[in-house]
Amino acid sequence: MANDSMQKIKLGLFVTGGIVLFVAILFFLGMTDIFTNKATVQTCFSESVQGLTVGSAVKYRGVPIGSVTKISIRVPDKLVQVDMAVELRHFVSAGNHGQQRSDFRNFFRSELEQGMRCRLEYAGITGMRYIDFDYYATPGETLPEPPVGIPDAGALYIPAVPSPFRDILKAIGTSLDRISRIRFEEISDGLERSLSELSGLLSDPALKSTIARINEASENLELGSRTISRVFSEERLNRLMGLLEEDLEKVNRLTEQLISETRDAKIPESTSAFREASNAITFSQDELANTLTKLNQTLDALTELADSLSADPSSVVSGKKKPQLRLEKMDR
Repeated sequence: MANDSMQKIKLGLFVTGGIVLFVAILFFLGMTDIFTNKATVQTCFSESVQGLTVGSAVKYRGVPIGSVTKISIRVPDKLVQVDMAVELRHFVSAGNHGQQRSDFRNFFRSELEQGMRCRLEYAGITGMRYIDFDYYATPGETLPEPPVGIPDAGALYIPAVPSPFRDILKAIGTSLDRISRIRFEEISDGLERSLSELSGLLSDPALKSTIARINEASENLELGSRTISRVFSEERLNRLMGLLEEDLEKVNRLTEQLISETRDAKIPESTSAFREASNAITFSQDELANTLTKLNQTLDALTELADSLSADPSSVVSGKKKPQLRLEKMDR
């Protein structure tokens, strides 16, 4: 009996000691966390934070600097508010705790002006997410106004930007919506009709004859090109091109010479002289016409005189006799 009592006492003391040691460890860890120098950072997301939980990591350019301490829903604007605890020991500073906190706030404010924002990222393929601080905005870009009631006293507000996965899902959703609006049945019916018409067209004898003629023409063209290639070698073509260039050069020189001679010919003066000569020729033609008329009259007179002399040579001495026709009429 005594041995059983001693064993029970030892077992009780062991269990009690273990409980005390466990409570002490929890107390020590809690006190250590309490005395850790931290800064509170807040942000708000307008997208789903699926995969983000209390205790999720907070990173600055991939370096773990803290964790998520609280996730809450803002009823007025339906935003998801996330509170984070950032450990200042990850940021090197030569001052005391108060100086470290001040340096941290100044550092983050200057980084915000350089485009630093926070964004949700996936931690591998597990679906778990964390918050990453990085330069997602353009340096010098105007900071968006924080929602009403943020930040809390002593907290620092970091604006959030949409995650790339959200943009991908949005693009996929838009694409699927557009695809769903496509009338595949009408396209299928139209394609079937087109294929049927194409089949009928291809089976048309006229088309086959046309294709045969095109093939024959292409063969003739190829044969002609081969013949030209055999007749006109590269050397001969170069020689022909050289002769053509020489002829063109001669034509250019002749053109320049004609232009020069045309300029030296004094065309306006020559035109005026031609006009005067034309007027003189016209006047001479009139005079010549009058002269020819008079000459014709003279020839007529000479012809009449010749006829008279031929009929009566003595008329040169006695003069021209008067006609007897009138006297005969009187005798009758």
